Amino acid sequence: MSRGQRIAYAVVRSVLRLVMLLLTRIRVCGREHVPLAGAGIVVSNHIAAVDPGVLIAVLPRPIALMSKVENARGILKLFIPLLGAFTVRRGAADRRALRVAEQVLEQGRLLCMFPEGTRSVNGVLGSAHDGAALLALKSAAPVIPVALTGTSRIFLRHFPWIGLPRVTVTVGVPFDVRSPDGTTQRNDRERATGEIMARIAAMLPPELRGAHAKSALDAQVQLPGRHVSHGHMEQ
Repeated sequence: MSRGQRIAYAVVRSVLRLVMLLLTRIRVCGREHVPLAGAGIVVSNHIAAVDPGVLIAVLPRPIALMSKVENARGILKLFIPLLGAFTVRRGAADRRALRVAEQVLEQGRLLCMFPEGTRSVNGVLGSAHDGAALLALKSAAPVIPVALTGTSRIFLRHFPWIGLPRVTVTVGVPFDVRSPDGTTQRNDRERATGEIMARIAAMLPPELRGAHAKSALDAQVQLPGRHVSHGHMEQ
């Protein structure tokens, strides 16, 4: 990130953290699992338009968000380059977005993706695209799974400050999607995508795991134990 982007990111993050504290009772679990340095791919479920802002607010390192191209309109068009984010065309082989994502990882930064590609209308984890798996296999960057709950209730039509919604952000243990022997097989993308979704699902309530419920149980993921109290976020 350029110096200007770092300053803009810090300002936006401070504002978002204040908004989260005022409008939610937020709990962050496993924040210590975010590597202190080096490349990584943050992957999260997606249940609300505010999810990217929540991740910017709570994660201890800046993230380069891969955002749908439709967001490059209006006021968001100004914020995307300021925050070091970039857009991707959904449903298409966007080679430009892939190159930018690879550059983010080559620079030792954190890339953030929502594997589902769109928001879940009912909060249940849906099917995933294989972009995150492809980048993880090519770059050897660790995958950092994140599970979000409650963000869809932050901005309801009635007053959001009455009965503050509970929001939980759970960060899982980073993992490597590559085969132990380092070889690449034809079905590696499918296998890695399944593992990514299983890791996210394992940190969600059982009723929100959807088709990934069985794989979440089979994964036997080590869940983070430390968290911060409602209404507070670690600095």
